Amino acid sequence: MVKTVVVLGAGWAGLPLAHKLLKYTVPKVRDKLKVVLVSPNTHFFWNVAAVRGIIPGAFADEQLFLPIEPGFKEYGDAFQFILGKAESINLEANEVEVVNNDGHQLSLVYDQLVIATGSQIRNNLPFKPVGTHEETIKAFHALQDHIEAAKSIVIAGSGPTGVETAGELAAAYGERKTITLVMGGDCVLQASNALPSVSQTIESDLRKLGVKLVYKVKVERTESIGGASTDGYSRTSLTLSNGEMLTADLYLPLIGVQVNTKFVPGSLLDATKSLTLDKNMRVKGVPNVWGIGDVGNIEPKQLTVTDAQIIHLAAALDAVLTGQSGGVKDYKPSEKPMIFVTLGKKYGTGQIGGWKLWGFLVRHVKGRYLFVDIALDYVGGRRLRHASM
Repeated sequence: MVKTVVVLGAGWAGLPLAHKLLKYTVPKVRDKLKVVLVSPNTHFFWNVAAVRGIIPGAFADEQLFLPIEPGFKEYGDAFQFILGKAESINLEANEVEVVNNDGHQLSLVYDQLVIATGSQIRNNLPFKPVGTHEETIKAFHALQDHIEAAKSIVIAGSGPTGVETAGELAAAYGERKTITLVMGGDCVLQASNALPSVSQTIESDLRKLGVKLVYKVKVERTESIGGASTDGYSRTSLTLSNGEMLTADLYLPLIGVQVNTKFVPGSLLDATKSLTLDKNMRVKGVPNVWGIGDVGNIEPKQLTVTDAQIIHLAAALDAVLTGQSGGVKDYKPSEKPMIFVTLGKKYGTGQIGGWKLWGFLVRHVKGRYLFVDIALDYVGGRRLRHASM
């Protein structure tokens, strides 16, 4: 009897996990295992480069949006790709209800279910997928157009995405645009547990690029000036928590993410709507449902931890599917903050644990291409980000 693994989500975690199962586990149980990958996107969005990609001409669309299916052709009937979104899970029946992209509903029966549906930027900005490939690329092009037209841009949020976006825009446009970064804390990357020296270096580099830094305030209210465009952008008046006002041709609220778990039974979620996972990366209380990536609650929602989670979960599923359930080991979350920030191609810094990294190393490894040079191999299942497949 064929066993079925359903993987919900073909992003940074789900896609390479499916590749690993097909490469290494399927051959051990040939003709007895099928991997079904479900995603609303025909293309993988290399959104680690979105902070530079929003600048028109920085990257071609083909470098940022890569087709998913070609990389899976070698697996034949052991693989199925379904374009759609999960709507609900029936835990008792081991079924997940999916609505595919043409509106039809289907039920997928699973032996093992992996939830890897990731997260999205609050306010639905296209720094992550915002729906189908067509919807995402349309939204991305619209943002590029508004970036090009704007003379003043205000960014709220001093996490890695907000900081890198401010730096990339300032590096690209210089004095042609006014770039302002608003943050609730007294330094950048405060929520990321960055070393003071790392935060100070980033802030110094942002100032060199001409970014205006506004500390210890939040954007409390926004008001459209002159009405919003058809794609939702507008010249905006912003009221800050200290009573001051800012006006921007373009406002980018890059404040946190929300996980894509609306279809998951509430009993499986914590207060943040993240999956409650046990030490094996199983959903607590459900032996055949697993979570990986941003949807889980075992590690910070950072791309830097994804490789380790993929390697662990692939091994755990391999053990279960080959009848060696006792071989499922505990996952050990990283206790070392890993931060790699680039601000255009000229500036960069970071840290691993308590060690600050040399700027030239971060610029060389990440700043030149934002890893688009390895995107084809990643999506094609030939490598992980920083480990072999």
